[in-house]
Amino acid sequence: MRKRISSLLLMGGIGYALSVLGGFSAVAQEVTPPVKASPAKNSPGEKSEKAPSAPKSLPGPEKLLNGGNFWDHWKFISEEEKVANRNVTWKVVSGGKGQPSILICSGKPYGYIRTQKSYENFQFSMEWMYPKDPNANSGILLFTTEPDKVWPKAFQVQLHRPEVGNVFPTPGSGAKSANTLSPATPLNLPVGKWHQCVLTCRQGTISVMINGVKLGEVNGCDPSTGAIALQSEGSEIHFRNLVVEILPAAPAAPPEAPQKEPVAQQKANGS
Repeated sequence: MRKRISSLLLMGGIGYALSVLGGFSAVAQEVTPPVKASPAKNSPGEKSEKAPSAPKSLPGPEKLLNGGNFWDHWKFISEEEKVANRNVTWKVVSGGKGQPSILICSGKPYGYIRTQKSYENFQFSMEWMYPKDPNANSGILLFTTEPDKVWPKAFQVQLHRPEVGNVFPTPGSGAKSANTLSPATPLNLPVGKWHQCVLTCRQGTISVMINGVKLGEVNGCDPSTGAIALQSEGSEIHFRNLVVEILPAAPAAPPEAPQKEPVAQQKANGS
């Protein structure tokens, strides 16, 4: 009897010990830290996708009249260049207290000044005034290319009073475009008053705005890059607020309108 009892006690102790060991094993399994998954590697020859780079910032508006030496920005070209005095044909004067400087062109001899820099996608704005002559003539040349001569390869924006806003390739220059611009209604631009011109050039297209009125566009310009020039064409003309600003090659996309929830979804949300 005693042997049987001892035997039972021995077996019970072994069972208890096994149950305790099993508990420790379960706890060990529960506290084992999870194995972190290694990042997926690209297969040979497969390129990893890179985050798009931030767009390059563009320089701000550049004044081509105020600040520094005027001839740091412009080059003088004349049909009588050997005898002409650039500081007589083109003269910068004060506009008065609180007013911008004024560039006065005498109109003689024939020729032009052009920017030292070339531009492709840009906006050029300025104001002009004919002080006396109602039939005065001048113009703006865009995409002006070398050689420097009278007249260069370029596109002319007409400032001749009866035809202000007309755009066409300079005659005989070899410049060409898909179309020209001839506003149907002549603008009322009295002498002795300032008028504003804004020219937007982007990827070979010229858009013309006079005194806040858009006159139209010329497309397919060739060349589509070059200097900006102001013409001396026999008449006195005044300029001021000459500003150029570099533009991105494509206009910024308009912001997307927020999407509305479907009617069924609105009812489900209780709205």
